[in-house]
Amino acid sequence: LAEFGAEVIKIDSPHRPRVAFHNDVNRGKDSIVLDLKTPEGLEIFWELLEGADVVVQNFRKGVADKLGVGYEAVKARKPDIVYASLNTYGQIGPFAGRPGHEQIAQAASGMQERYGGERPVLAPFAVNDYGTGLMGAYGVMLALLERRRTGRGQHVDTALAFTATMFQSLLLPSYAGKEWNEPRGQDALGEGPLYRAYEASDGWLFLAARAEQLGSVPALAHAAKLKGDDLTRALEEGFRTQTVESWTAALQAAGIGAHRVVEDAWELMESEWAKTHGLSVTREHDGLGPVTTIGPSARLSRTPPEPGKPAPRPGSDAKLVLASIGRDGDLERLVDSGVVVTEGVVAG
Repeated sequence: LAEFGAEVIKIDSPHRPRVAFHNDVNRGKDSIVLDLKTPEGLEIFWELLEGADVVVQNFRKGVADKLGVGYEAVKARKPDIVYASLNTYGQIGPFAGRPGHEQIAQAASGMQERYGGERPVLAPFAVNDYGTGLMGAYGVMLALLERRRTGRGQHVDTALAFTATMFQSLLLPSYAGKEWNEPRGQDALGEGPLYRAYEASDGWLFLAARAEQLGSVPALAHAAKLKGDDLTRALEEGFRTQTVESWTAALQAAGIGAHRVVEDAWELMESEWAKTHGLSVTREHDGLGPVTTIGPSARLSRTPPEPGKPAPRPGSDAKLVLASIGRDGDLERLVDSGVVVTEGVVAG
């Protein structure tokens, strides 16, 4: 939301020496490290709340309440607040108070089983961390739109395990007589011979075709009437004879979906496609030099996103944040007392 114009203040705790994913997820935000366990730290939070439309926190259930900044406490001071809670299991139910993170959500939702096959395997990317952030932003936007109509705030509840379940939605519908056939495992190349990855002479490509389309590609016409394992073997043998580029060109010319399987993240970020759509953004960071991160995935024609500043060093915007509530003159005293920390918290 910061890259679409929202003013975002990121509050971190001095009791945790490392801010995870900081250089990626906190770009465009102002950073203050504030001890909410102190009376004055809590007082500063309440003063910041006065100018806020939204509060977002990712504690497990009950932790924000113990700090005194849970939804009911915040709503009592600002009834129209939109308050979003993002944790592992959600705010109700038998698991609500349990700690957790990306890997736990993958286990709780069955995602590790589907990714692993015979043995559970951790998907090596934070799909639910980032997906839950997007779902949280979506929920916040819905609540803000509803508030514009009614003047009332509300509590937005989303969680890593919600997201992990949603990402598997095609597998989950149940009805009488359904045959459960879930593709799983890192050796699963796709779903059937016409919707899977194939190895070419210099890499891999993914094919998404209908049987009748194969006849439009001369080099594959012999396979058009085959089915099952015979079709799979014919395509495997055929694709090995040419390069990925030649195959994708021929398939796309015939109206068949096909694309090179990108081999690493850097190849993706350096691609013309990613740069054209603003998905690869490089900013100058005062401590790290040029930093390349992914840009917002939504493109708006009239109000496009602005890359803005890179993620600040944790705590480096303390004076700016305090100035917004008229307390910049207190910075030295607050640092001396440990209420505010400007050094020593590491960006992860």
